[in-house]
Amino acid sequence: MGIKTIRDFGKTQDAIEVPNLIEVQRASYERFLQADLNYQRRKLIGLEALFQEIFPIESYDKTMSLEYVGYELDKPRYSPNECRELRLTYGYPLKIRCRLKRKDAGEIAEQVVYLAEIPVMIGGGEFIINGAERVIVNQLHRSPGVDFLIESKEGDRVLHGGRIIPERGSWIEISVTRKDVLIVRIDQSSKIPATMFLRAMSEDYSKIDAILRLFYETKTVAVDKLDPLMWAVGPVVDTESGEIIVEGGTQIGDRIGQIERSSIKKLEVIAKAADPLVLNTLAEDDCESHEEALLKLYARLRPGNPPNVEKAKTLFKEKFYDSDRYRLGRVGRFRLNRKFKQNVDENEMTLKPDDFLNTMRYIIGLRNSQGVIDDIDHLGNRRLRT
Repeated sequence: MGIKTIRDFGKTQDAIEVPNLIEVQRASYERFLQADLNYQRRKLIGLEALFQEIFPIESYDKTMSLEYVGYELDKPRYSPNECRELRLTYGYPLKIRCRLKRKDAGEIAEQVVYLAEIPVMIGGGEFIINGAERVIVNQLHRSPGVDFLIESKEGDRVLHGGRIIPERGSWIEISVTRKDVLIVRIDQSSKIPATMFLRAMSEDYSKIDAILRLFYETKTVAVDKLDPLMWAVGPVVDTESGEIIVEGGTQIGDRIGQIERSSIKKLEVIAKAADPLVLNTLAEDDCESHEEALLKLYARLRPGNPPNVEKAKTLFKEKFYDSDRYRLGRVGRFRLNRKFKQNVDENEMTLKPDDFLNTMRYIIGLRNSQGVIDDIDHLGNRRLRT
């Protein structure tokens, strides 16, 4: 038989050649394994970055530690055809080179330990798993960072919200309620006032006057120039009797006469609150200190456990300040810096108090027609996961 020739009767030609459609999977898996590089020359990505995060592993009493040196990939034991016939997985034997250190002894020699088998990607981007060919399909997922949206819209009343999404760790959802209170939910837990979470993040924001100065313009006025519609920044205390005349974050109202009769000469106030959102939130927040906020948060996250300040601090630190448990990732940090025009180091993977503070400010800006609502379905807000 003669060789068949292919005839193309089309009148138009392809604009571009068909690209290599599996190049994304193959290149991604090559970056993940870095199989062709010596363990001393590998970059801190993929499998190498994963081992670097896990090690060193320390004993409970801190006297011994197992340190990671590098990993090695040996040649597969069987060929692809043998794996298909014997229903085996075609993979590299994965070995890690470790070093055990003890405080009461010298350095122990390095040792190579067999760990597992890593599947090999063959020519068409597929793996042989238990004799069957399998492929990994790319997925689009929510990008780490911060996104702002409209939670609900009833007529002219718009309720905004936002989400701080890490690469690994707890999601923080912040939203405005119908009562104009800013609330926070951590991993779908019960609602807490946003100012309570802000107090828990830093001692600098533990006092009510410190929080108010972050969101409102304050000024000091003489007592005889006070207006009942002004808001007290801090608690107004009678210096002679020690009585609290006006609580911090509340309107002066009809207590202006009592203030004038006291020995107080000047008062720090908020003359005009364009948006009372933070003032309403503080009214729902019954905390008065950093420790109290941590205890309240601990009770919400660990209901039934007896409250303890040290345990509360440890839990909060592990949940948001420990890079092994909470990680924004390089993309997440970049998107936060870009959104809020920050200059935080791109290697800072954990949540900073200013990140949450700027999230609150951005929502207040949205309520005043400043800022942009994010489209979570836009490809710019999604990432490819292979």
